[in-house]
Order: sequence, then C-alpha cells, then structure tokens
Amino acid sequence: MPALPNAAFWSHAAKSAATVLLATISATSAPAQVSQNVDTSLLESWRLSTGNVIRFCQYETSPAFEFDQAVAQAIADSLLVSAEFLTLGAAYGIGGEYAAEDLFISLTNDCDIMLGMGLGSDMYPVEFTTTRPYVGFPYVLAVADTEIESLDDIPGDRRIGALVGSYGFTALMRYRATLPQDQQWQPLPYGDTELMITRVFDDTIAGMVVYGPSLVEYQRETEIEGELFIRQLDAQIAANVNIGGLMLARNSYLRTIVDEAIGAMAEDGTIEALLAEYDLASLQPAVGGYQ
Repeated sequence: MPALPNAAFWSHAAKSAATVLLATISATSAPAQVSQNVDTSLLESWRLSTGNVIRFCQYETSPAFEFDQAVAQAIADSLLVSAEFLTLGAAYGIGGEYAAEDLFISLTNDCDIMLGMGLGSDMYPVEFTTTRPYVGFPYVLAVADTEIESLDDIPGDRRIGALVGSYGFTALMRYRATLPQDQQWQPLPYGDTELMITRVFDDTIAGMVVYGPSLVEYQRETEIEGELFIRQLDAQIAANVNIGGLMLARNSYLRTIVDEAIGAMAEDGTIEALLAEYDLASLQPAVGGYQ
C-alpha cells in the first residue's frame, strides 16, 4: 500500500498549500480509508445536487485565496453553472488530528471541490481524487541585497532562512548537501515569516526561501520597511508545488468536466490573466502546473 498522509500532513494542508507537497516526502503509513473514522451521523448524504451549481470550499489561511476563488468562478462560468463559496477554518494545531475526517465531511455536506490544494502522486486517501493542476507555484529566494541574483551568490559563511517544516526548507537542505563543503551556507529554520523578513533586512541572514504566494500575500497585507527582491531558485532544487482541487472520488463526472474547463482556461489565457490580476505573475508560476 502506498504511503499516505499522516496527521501532521493534514495540519499543513489546512494551514497552507505551501507545505502540502511535503507529505510526499515525509508521510508515514496511515489508514487508507478516512471514511471509516467518520461519525456517519454527521454526514448529510441525503442532500441532492441541483446540477446548476458547483460548491467550492477554501481554507481561510490559503495564501492564494482570492486567486483560487477567481479560478473557480471562471470554471463555473465556462460550464454555465453558478458558483458558491464556503470558507473553512484551519485550527488543527501541530498534530493535524481529524483534519482529513473534517474534510471528508465538508466534501459530503457542504462543497464539491476543495480549492488550493497541493497535488502529488498517492498523496490522499482513497476516498479523495484531485483535479488537474490549474497552476504551479514555486518557492523563491527573497533578498534585500540587489547583488544577490541566485543562491550561488551567497557565500558559504552566510546563513539562509526558511520556515521550519516547509517543503522549501527540506528542498534547501537536500540541495545544500550537494555543494562543496566550503560553499555550504547554513540553513536557519524560522517559525515566523515576519521575523525572517526582519532578519533579512538586518543582514542576520543573506536571504530567505519562502513559498511565493505566501510572500506576495504578506507583502500585500503588511507594510514592510525596505524592499525585498524575488529571485528564482536553482533548477536543481525544484521546490515547486502544483495546485488544484480536491474532490470525493465518487464525483468522477464532475472531475472530468472541471478538468476540461481547466485545460481550456490554461490554453486561452484566462489563468495567466488572473495571475497578473492578483499580482502573482512575478513569481513565474506554471500555468496548468509543472510537468
């Protein structure tokens, strides 16, 4: 049986799409059928779909919340149906217990598609399926020094920050191990983006590796004294996350038509236009996901 997400994975999934792909690296064996752990009295299976509306759910902490919602609205428009949106909380703590069960209940009772979810092979329990990706977002290097164009410009005696437990931190560590000893800058784990940005500006760290949409969201919502410059990570690191929708596996027909809509939107420029509208184009995301 393939390794499935553990409790910690679901906590990350609820908090941010940025860390979802970490599950493909660190997941341990877990019960394959989440539905067996769900109190059936909580399921409203009697609800009937009218066929003229798609119900979308989003976690309130999703870093590309508005963009994901705009993509969903465009999907509904292309299918000539209405779209309804429901925001879900994500206070699952470090362990992430019951997040998978809650998601199963939400997809049964309240929504057809969960937006903004990281995609990967054998990533979710058997009750779930995913749409094709509508976008792929990268982790990026953020610096205050304009002379730093890439990780190669950072001397081995400097430090680089990254959020502890993030996919970017794991990828950074793996890449560091491939470098010569005298070029192995020191990765410094942080639990807080604001503190990490402060340390970039006071030169404690030469730069920080962060999920692109999370950085854009932070800059939009927080006044920063200084300017951060976004640099693309080396191709060898490949810290990229494909983003799409999560559904119940039984909704195969809906998945098929949604996938067709996503494919058409990737081809006709709709997704590219939405990325520009929501200030995400500067991240150089992959329309339709990374191959």
